[in-house]
Amino acid sequence: MATSIGGFKTDQQRVDYEEVYDRILERHWPVPHVELDLETSFGATRVRRSGQGKATPLVMIHPTTGSSLGWYPIIHHLCRDRIVYTPDTIGTCGRSVQAAPVTSAQDLVLWLDEIVDMLGLDRLHLLGYSEGGWIAGSHAALSAHRDRLASVTLVEPGGAIERIPTGFLIAMIGRAMIAMASRDRTKALARFSRWLNGDVDLTPAQVELLEVSMGTYRQRLPRPDRLGDDQLRHITAPTLLMMARDTKLYDPATVAQRAQRIIPDVTIDITPDAGHGLLFQYPDKLTARINEFLATHDT
Repeated sequence: MATSIGGFKTDQQRVDYEEVYDRILERHWPVPHVELDLETSFGATRVRRSGQGKATPLVMIHPTTGSSLGWYPIIHHLCRDRIVYTPDTIGTCGRSVQAAPVTSAQDLVLWLDEIVDMLGLDRLHLLGYSEGGWIAGSHAALSAHRDRLASVTLVEPGGAIERIPTGFLIAMIGRAMIAMASRDRTKALARFSRWLNGDVDLTPAQVELLEVSMGTYRQRLPRPDRLGDDQLRHITAPTLLMMARDTKLYDPATVAQRAQRIIPDVTIDITPDAGHGLLFQYPDKLTARINEFLATHDT
């Protein structure tokens, strides 16, 4: 069914988005990179390769809406010692083009396994942020090839360990719609971001990308859900769970308690005075923490 496949509402909206995407990539991506388009069972996937170090490669799965371009303020911190791959998640707004329905977490696990296979990675670190954290956590639990994961980093995972309350999702969608309908959309999106992410000021490039993507792309992915206890026990790779004390997604203490009880090898960091956007509130401190964790598990 056509409605089960994500895409832009019109061809012109797609063209407009791609023009903004390519311009932001050219002007703001801070490190040398190579753009790859990989054909998967679910459609062509854009993957960006950055860095050239010899340490174990890192694959990063972005939050919803923002595409892999959202990593540009912090990517230079993470690719100093290793190659970093940043795909545009299939079925979300980006340069990937969905061609088949994604109906379950297992479909996204298969999609990511195909990406890793085509990149030729027999060992990798996996990091996911927000919705990307749900995808990364699901992959670490459900993939038939999870033994090739050197580590897993889950940043404010939107699902996997605890589901996001329906009331929060309704509030988030409602506030986003109000922001997009505002006369001064730039200021309204900044207010929406501060409500969701904490003390994070959007850059002009981030605002432009949000404006051209929100309301124009029909995302068709399943709702992030909670993994069962037996599934979480399958996350045997060393796991770093990073959360914000003031997050609106869930109670971080509840998430930490369940993760500590079930995931075999988990380290939990809860950042005070931070919201859902913690990586961009404290980029130097938190990327240093991630690099430390990755280096510990490189071999």
